[in-house]
Amino acid sequence: MKNKLFQFNDLEIWQEGDRYFAVYDAGGHQVAMRKDEISKDETDLACTGNEGAIKMLFILQKRLIAAGVNPYSTT
Repeated sequence: MKNKLFQFNDLEIWQEGDRYFAVYDAGGHQVAMRKDEISKDETDLACTGNEGAIKMLFILQKRLIAAGVNPYSTT
């Protein structure tokens, strides 16, 4: 079952069973929607409000880059 937990601009936080996902526009000059799995801690941070959501996105982007994934392309 999908449950939207939070939304801020083009960022949505979803729970699907016991997994959490960030769905967001990662494009700079064009729309590039991504869906990435995030941790419970990242979910909790994002759901604290707009500032927490932005911090979570920076953490997510750093994690993706460290894993060799381009965080600015669509999934």
